[in-house]
Amino acid sequence: MSVRPLTRFATGLLSLCIFAGCVAAVNARRPSGVVARQDAAGGAQEEGVFDNFERALRTPERVKRLVIQSEAPGMKRLPAGLGSMVNLEALELACLEDLEDLPEEIGALSKLRELVIDNGNGCSMNVRLPASVGRLENLRVLRLYGALDPREVGGEDSASRAKTRALPDALASLRNLEELDLGRNGLRSVPPQVASLRGLKKLGLDYNEIHELPAFVGELTNLRELSLRSNGGIRLPQSLSKVKGVSVFMGNNALKLADQTRLRARFPGAVFSFENEFDDSVANEEPARGRSKARRRR
Repeated sequence: MSVRPLTRFATGLLSLCIFAGCVAAVNARRPSGVVARQDAAGGAQEEGVFDNFERALRTPERVKRLVIQSEAPGMKRLPAGLGSMVNLEALELACLEDLEDLPEEIGALSKLRELVIDNGNGCSMNVRLPASVGRLENLRVLRLYGALDPREVGGEDSASRAKTRALPDALASLRNLEELDLGRNGLRSVPPQVASLRGLKKLGLDYNEIHELPAFVGELTNLRELSLRSNGGIRLPQSLSKVKGVSVFMGNNALKLADQTRLRARFPGAVFSFENEFDDSVANEEPARGRSKARRRR
């Protein structure tokens, strides 16, 4: 779609706005401590935030947040030098579909608080995490949604399943981790490393193939959110009753109203949500007994 050029009058108004302090007014609304600067292409960018490896590696000590999305088709390895970003606090990767692994030097990022590989449902990644992630003592957030399993949601391709990446044993060393998202990774069980993450406040296991939670989940007494959506039906251990005040999300698990009532009775200290993210003909529906035909067809 073509865009009409600005008229001379409109251009004049725009220039007047800029020189009259419009930019200053925008910056005044930024949260305290956030400074705007001009990047190499002339666009506004928050201080310390980069979306390009080449630029970030020119001044690695200035990088606090690095967000890379589909930077280079065919990229199998991240460029050397990630470990030199000594002030990096957040690394976000998405849609690098040919990326095979993260480098060992990631373990040198002592200030890293967030490692996010979140692919939603639009991309497919299959990344191996190095053992050095266990050295990230300040890591608080680890999101690996769709990062380990290259199949589509619900895919049954056995060849692709064989390529699903396992989590490194060193993950158990992340004792300060507060949020772990392993959604959409084709998991059939909760990785045993999770048992050691006693500081977890949020655990996401959506869109997997887990049909039973292990008893050790009840030992994660700091949990505030446990998300189990779309696992095809999942049994909870009685040990979960030890976790008081946890919000449990169980939509799209084919749970009838009677099932929901029983769960609430078994775990009175938990707050359940059975809200469906997509249409489910079984969940929230009692057997048709006693209903009118019109109601059953609905």
